[in-house]
Amino acid sequence: MNLKNSCRSRVRAVIFDISGTVLDFGCRGPVTAFVQLFAHHGVTLSVAEARRPMGTHKRDHIWTLLGDPAISARWEAANGCRPKPALLEQLCAEFAPLQAEVVREHCDLIPGVPEVVDELRRRKIKIANTTGYESCMIKDLIPLAAQAGYVSDLWVCSDQVGKGRPAPWMIFHAARELDVYPPCTFVKVGDTAADVAEGHAAGAWVVAVICSGNEVGCSATELATMNTSEREAKISAAHARLAACGPHYLIETVADLMPVIDAISERIHRGEMPAPAKWALPITVEGGIYSGSLR
Repeated sequence: MNLKNSCRSRVRAVIFDISGTVLDFGCRGPVTAFVQLFAHHGVTLSVAEARRPMGTHKRDHIWTLLGDPAISARWEAANGCRPKPALLEQLCAEFAPLQAEVVREHCDLIPGVPEVVDELRRRKIKIANTTGYESCMIKDLIPLAAQAGYVSDLWVCSDQVGKGRPAPWMIFHAARELDVYPPCTFVKVGDTAADVAEGHAAGAWVVAVICSGNEVGCSATELATMNTSEREAKISAAHARLAACGPHYLIETVADLMPVIDAISERIHRGEMPAPAKWALPITVEGGIYSGSLR
């Protein structure tokens, strides 16, 4: 087969994360749920602590938090014992309905997403979502997202495939369900280190989202009303953390995605493969797209 003349010589599917990527500017919903969960047990959890494992399966997220020495010590002080594996099942059972309730309050559509989705549809590019949420947590989110203007071809949760990020199984499941392959024609878009790792593990092109995501962690209003130096410092720090994970492209929000899709399609057409990337600074910025030279 002549690859350059086939449908596989371009981007064929885009795999989006949910919170901080297409919905919930600032990825605030999951943070709220984790803080509330620990508060119910007398343990204060900071927003920064709650954000650290973001993007992973919520079960893994909870266990990572419990394993943090400072949080574990606070748990022992409040509850009389250090966290043990048996506690994880209890907390996961408590967390599921809590997260399902909170996520309904954080379904705001990130600006630019409807236009990008319309353009992807026009180009007959499939759209799927992978997430650290479990299926029961997004049951109500899906119709609310549709009402807001976001409809995905497929939603894939960690519990459907047995393991969450950084494993590639959710992307592979999406490929099978959508009947689209090979993974080198996929673009994974997300706002966390776990998203980047998932995309690389699947052999996809990887785009990291900065301003609307977990690493900045502010609502659109908070970000817009922040003084310039503070806003620039937050974005710069978030950019550095995500760039260190090796995405192929970094963008401010999904609104900036289509020029990247064009660039990736051109690279696929030339026969390039999405090998894991290490970025060499300085990073240049043009129209919300961050790019740099590969080491």
